[in-house]
Amino acid sequence: MTLALTGHAVGRGIAIGRSHLAEGSELEIGEYRIGADEVDKEIRRYRNAIDAARHQLEDLAGRVSRNVGIGAAEIIQTHVLMLSDSRLRDGTEEHIRRELCNAEWALQMQLERMLVEFRSLDDEYIRSRGEDVAQVVRLVQNKLNEEAADKPFENMPDRLADTLVISRELTPGELAILHERGVAGIVTEHGGPTSHTAILAKSLGIPTVMGVRRAQSLLREGEILVLDGGLGVVYADPDEAISNHYLEVQRITRRFKNSLEAIRDLPAVSLDGHRISLQANAERPAELQMARDEGASGIGLYRTEFLYLQGAPPDEETQLAEFAAAIALLGGIPLTIRTLDLGADKSTDYLDFSQLRRCANPALGLRAVRLCLRDTDLFKTQLRAILRASALGSVRCLIPMLTSVQEIRMVHLLLDESREELEERGLDYDREMPVGGMIEVPAAALAIEELGRHLDFISVGTNDLLQYTLAADRVDEQVAHLYDLQHPGVVRLLRHIFREAEALRLPATVCGEAAGDRQYTRLLLALGLKEFSMHPGRLLEVKQVVRETDIPKARAALSHWFNLPPGSPPTSLLQVINESQR
Repeated sequence: MTLALTGHAVGRGIAIGRSHLAEGSELEIGEYRIGADEVDKEIRRYRNAIDAARHQLEDLAGRVSRNVGIGAAEIIQTHVLMLSDSRLRDGTEEHIRRELCNAEWALQMQLERMLVEFRSLDDEYIRSRGEDVAQVVRLVQNKLNEEAADKPFENMPDRLADTLVISRELTPGELAILHERGVAGIVTEHGGPTSHTAILAKSLGIPTVMGVRRAQSLLREGEILVLDGGLGVVYADPDEAISNHYLEVQRITRRFKNSLEAIRDLPAVSLDGHRISLQANAERPAELQMARDEGASGIGLYRTEFLYLQGAPPDEETQLAEFAAAIALLGGIPLTIRTLDLGADKSTDYLDFSQLRRCANPALGLRAVRLCLRDTDLFKTQLRAILRASALGSVRCLIPMLTSVQEIRMVHLLLDESREELEERGLDYDREMPVGGMIEVPAAALAIEELGRHLDFISVGTNDLLQYTLAADRVDEQVAHLYDLQHPGVVRLLRHIFREAEALRLPATVCGEAAGDRQYTRLLLALGLKEFSMHPGRLLEVKQVVRETDIPKARAALSHWFNLPPGSPPTSLLQVINESQR
């Protein structure tokens, strides 16, 4: 008989396979007394455990950054930050001194106090941070317990294709490891849709259901499961009707993928003859190779943050080696390198963010180009590496989060200084290397005419632009519904950007998630976009829509939507544009 279990829908998609129950046991935390003369020794033991946990997470973040991506690594880095939380660290040490007890117990007591605070909050997103703190504490307690396993999932097979892992809970690091091994789907007993683990599952595209009570006791090892990540349902021993339904869904998905293969070698040309440039976002060799294989016309965004999340800051030669390898792998297609986009919400050992992290909103603080213009030595090291890479192939330099002409002038000044230093060393670079800026904040979008006169190209980061324009965090489930590219204010802002860029004869690209979302392709084409940059896995989907779009008809539909009289019934912009193609 089919057993249906429900939980939180987290990672969309369908997974069919056999279950694997992840082994794990609850660490029993007991209390014992220590002498007053043993306090300092116990605190040192606690601090050593903190350091060991930090090193494990940082090592994992570095590996995950290389093998999975910077987004996954950044989420793991948030757990590194939690290890430095003064409430956790100082509160535990104070409990050891006051109660003369072992570090494990003191840490557990401090965790319970913090969880009470988190659970009292109304905001689900903030409340879920308590889950993340508990995961970090579990790691430290494992380090304090010499008998605890040092590595997650030592019992797990190396290959997990067609396997659905059933676990009590998962940390972001553990999830990243499962992704590396090709896991088909995830079921957890604990966790919610706003946890860091859930956010990571979504970004990695792993079908996931969280918060399935008693999953490990109700599900058996090796039985057939069907997981519907969109509905938040897990079917154990599915009957024929359920199996056939989901097998048909998978067949439809495969047919769609086959239709994409048929256009792989065809150009991205619209029905009315407009050639569109489809580029890729990348940060690791696998993505670069995929971009080339999928026919990308270039790399519109090459992230460099992974170089800075692995310990000491990378020197000029290390960065040059990475860029040179990327250029060689691309086989001649252009490479746009984005300069360092770290901020107060991300951590490195060599950038002191201790005070910055206490700001109310790190997203509005010292980050991206603002940080680089403050630490000019760090910035110029990267600029010199990019300039030297420009002598090896077609390279562009992209500056993130620009807001003012003054910032652009300072960047150009540092570039000039970097060029002079290279000439003094007798090193080559492309003297005509294009320098562009990312349009990510409304102020930059509205001042595009002034900013554009000092740039060779622009790239619109729709992720942040929408967040800042709509004042809505896209990963906050409480306000995610407000994050909408169809909002009239957003549409008008994008139209303004593209119109001004065209007037300036300034190449414009969209490199945010919207560029790779096929439902928005026709809207962006109607707004005048000619260059898209996206995850390489989305290239063929977007190409298919481009080849099936009459752009003049889409523009006419957009104009009609803009000119609807006041009081007209609400009309979906996407629906209006799609209907124009019939």
